[in-house]
Amino acid sequence: MDKPICTGYENQGICVMCGGELRGRRTVYCSEECMELYHRLFFWSSASRQAIRRCNHKCQRCGVTEAGLAKMQRPSGWQNRIGNWRDHYLLRLEVHHIEPINGQNRTWHVLNIPSNLLVLCHECHVLIHTPSYWKAQERRQMQPALL
Repeated sequence: MDKPICTGYENQGICVMCGGELRGRRTVYCSEECMELYHRLFFWSSASRQAIRRCNHKCQRCGVTEAGLAKMQRPSGWQNRIGNWRDHYLLRLEVHHIEPINGQNRTWHVLNIPSNLLVLCHECHVLIHTPSYWKAQERRQMQPALL
């Protein structure tokens, strides 16, 4: 299966990162550097880890750190019905696509580039996906224009 188009060089018999000539036994990348850069930019697993490191393991909206998430108290009456997975899920940072992928396979995608990734705690991530959040953001942006 061919990789999706991220640079425009895919599936053309040239280096998928820089468009350079493939020499010897190379079939996808012209060098190790091109392979590492392509993976860092477009492969979800690498891009999401890189985004979290770039933000020093902090939520870009509220500033909470992964260490801070681990110390947070659970609401009274909160029940862990699914086991440790739920704890792990709430105690780690999440990476959000600013420009959404909308159901497409995110494993390899041009929208995995660093400028399109936002690091958030679970609460902020849920908030950003809430329609009322965006309505409030639109009102704030429109107010200066109305004055």
